[in-house]
Amino acid sequence: MVKFGSCSLLRYCFFYCTILSHSSNAADTINSTTSLRDGDIFPSAGGSFELGFFGLGDSFTNRKYLCIRSTRGQERHVVWVANRRRPLSYSTGILKFQPDGNLVVLNGTGDVFWSTLLPPNANGDRSAQLLDTGNLVVREAGDDINLPGSTLLWQSFDEPGDTLLPTMKLLANSRTGASRHLTSWKSDNDPSPGSYSYKLEIYNTLPRLVLRDGSTIKFTTGLWNGIRFTGFPSMNANDFFNSTVASSGDETYYTDSMIGNSSFLRVRLDPSGEVQRSVWSEETRTWSILWTAPAYCEQYAICGPFGTCATDTFRACDCLRGFRYSWFPNGEPTIAQGANRCVRETTLSCGSGETFLRMLQVKLPEMDNATVDMDMSLQGCREKCARDCSCAAFASADVREGGRGCITWSGALMDMRNISANSQEFYLRVPASDTDSVAGDPGKRKQLAIVASISVTSGVFFLVLCGFCMRKLIGNSKAGGTWKNDKSKLVDGEDGTELPLFDIETITSATQNFNDKIGEGGFGVVYKGVLESGKQIAVKRLSSTSLQGIHEFMNEVKLIAKLQHKNLVRLLGCCTHGNEKILIFDYMQKKSLDLFIFDETRRAQLSWRMRLDIILGIARGLLYLHHDSRLKIIHRDLKTSNVLLDEAWNPKISDFGTARIFGTNQHTDNTKRVIGTYGYMSPEYAINGIISIKSDVFSFGIITLEVLSGIRSRGIYETEPHLNLLSLAWKLWQEGNCLELLDHMVASASYESELSRCIQVGLLCIQEHARDRPTMCEVVTMLCSESSSLPCPKKPGFLVFRSPTSTEISSSRNQESFTTNELTNTSILEGR
Repeated sequence: MVKFGSCSLLRYCFFYCTILSHSSNAADTINSTTSLRDGDIFPSAGGSFELGFFGLGDSFTNRKYLCIRSTRGQERHVVWVANRRRPLSYSTGILKFQPDGNLVVLNGTGDVFWSTLLPPNANGDRSAQLLDTGNLVVREAGDDINLPGSTLLWQSFDEPGDTLLPTMKLLANSRTGASRHLTSWKSDNDPSPGSYSYKLEIYNTLPRLVLRDGSTIKFTTGLWNGIRFTGFPSMNANDFFNSTVASSGDETYYTDSMIGNSSFLRVRLDPSGEVQRSVWSEETRTWSILWTAPAYCEQYAICGPFGTCATDTFRACDCLRGFRYSWFPNGEPTIAQGANRCVRETTLSCGSGETFLRMLQVKLPEMDNATVDMDMSLQGCREKCARDCSCAAFASADVREGGRGCITWSGALMDMRNISANSQEFYLRVPASDTDSVAGDPGKRKQLAIVASISVTSGVFFLVLCGFCMRKLIGNSKAGGTWKNDKSKLVDGEDGTELPLFDIETITSATQNFNDKIGEGGFGVVYKGVLESGKQIAVKRLSSTSLQGIHEFMNEVKLIAKLQHKNLVRLLGCCTHGNEKILIFDYMQKKSLDLFIFDETRRAQLSWRMRLDIILGIARGLLYLHHDSRLKIIHRDLKTSNVLLDEAWNPKISDFGTARIFGTNQHTDNTKRVIGTYGYMSPEYAINGIISIKSDVFSFGIITLEVLSGIRSRGIYETEPHLNLLSLAWKLWQEGNCLELLDHMVASASYESELSRCIQVGLLCIQEHARDRPTMCEVVTMLCSESSSLPCPKKPGFLVFRSPTSTEISSSRNQESFTTNELTNTSILEGR
């Protein structure tokens, strides 16, 4: 009896374990004996994705689709739909294998609504599995996908919808013309194919990603040059993913791969034709938008033949150097920028007297009029183009290993736009007179770095904005006498006032031949100078790579000089000489605000009264820029190092090299080129490129908290390393201890009420959503009136990209990072 009982127990345990094993396999696998019914959820092994029958939107609750959804985030985004063309209406769906081995979606009466369309299998012994990549795969039963030699019979990654996931491939076959690409939904509720497609296309042997509306091109990434897409150089400039283009036989494919395991990626083509790339952070458990396309300047050929586009200028479209708008005598376009056509200023003679201008920071032209020879060097390419009178430009086809291959363009050059970094150069055919006697030979790069800046105002307009907050010199007799002694001339303004124009000898003498360098940034170098009268000046020598003409430069200097306010640094004059374009400012003896508030000894010089006055002065300067000046200005890089202090400790906003001019009725704008300083940028600007006056309000809030606490925004609070300034201020506010944020170097008993109010204003300015932040008009009112009640601040907009290292914790008070999409270092001006 004992033996019999033991055998029975063993048989029972074996049977029970077999059932458990079968149930476990069934959890993420469908085979010939199992199915997925409406209401069931079929998860991936790691739980990152789920498969099931779902309705899409309130309007279509009676329609069901077999969908793969991401489980990351509350939204549970749909990434693939099987029966997107044929929904199940008022019917219960089932996913199962047919006897012929095809995986199908059936309705309640057994009609097939979707199928894998595989060749029939006699025994039908196949299985389906949802992988943690979001890929639904079908294989022979018993095959292990993780073992070498395992073959997939079918996968959802081969039939993409509107979403691209990591390791999924967009594919083009150059021989058959077959394409594997994204297609938009008709609407957010209807996943049937819409009119937009996003695909890899091979043109003249070179691949590019193209967004089309039907057959019409709406946007391209530019060609793949072996490392990156020439029109989207920032695509790989991140810590989340890498993009790759590779070829195998007749097939060329594009794919993304993740860097590390702390994030996940998706690219979606939405029903409106916008391509949106989003990244999931495991640390914050949220999705963030990395970029969207097309932005204004990314619209295909928006500026016409030989036209270039830049979003950071007053006028987006402009002509390449050596070209002008065809039906305007002075080369000026109308508001309808795309309606103009750029033509050569000087007709080419096809022979002697021509050279090639090296163009940088601009997307390579599209390939419609191009030919490619992969066996030719760049020098050979130049010689080929020089012999062909129809050749307008040339470039390397592949920039790896010093460059190889040759692209030559004939006829019009189309679809060019400004690129801030990592651009590929090309060479434009121009008369030698248009290069200022500088040869464009690619072998002589040290002669001059000529930037193909995409707008007459693209670079220098914002360089001129470095003197932005600086008001015009008042043409009184005292000022006039001073500059006459310094051998300057006077340029008449449109309103009858005068702006000093210094000659180059005066500036060279004042700066001792540009010897006393006090700062440097992306737009030029700043030198200290002393005029013959003894007046100290700051001299901003703008980058020589700008293509803006003297006439346009002077007009814009006079325009910016009309801005005048006591809390803006003053523009004293300018200088033009050949390619030199120089701005002259007041020199600030006390230099910048950050040199005081972040210094352990110097910040004791700033009493609470002085700090409150500095905060109010900055607010009034911003109020002038946003509301009271002749132009509506968004600074975009407001920070303590860009606030200078005069002898009386009055704050002066400076350095408008990245500023943006808005129209009178314009409230927001969007840019692909995110420029600013880490720790001061608002979340919507840093993540989505959305610009508004609320972007500056956020930066002002950061400065307010920095001035009051003596803690740098991007620094780590030393007693609690997990807190930065924003999170510390928010934590103390929630605990009712906001005064603990105040700088311990200065006693605060006399000003506790004002300081508490000022902290609350700072927190209101850094709220996460731009709509919740006050305007600068409201900020000034709140700071000046203690009687008005203040709203309770909401959660700040935290921007946390990674955890700090011990080295960063120790050095966070002394560092500052400037970013144009990726973070880079920037110099702090020692005086201006």
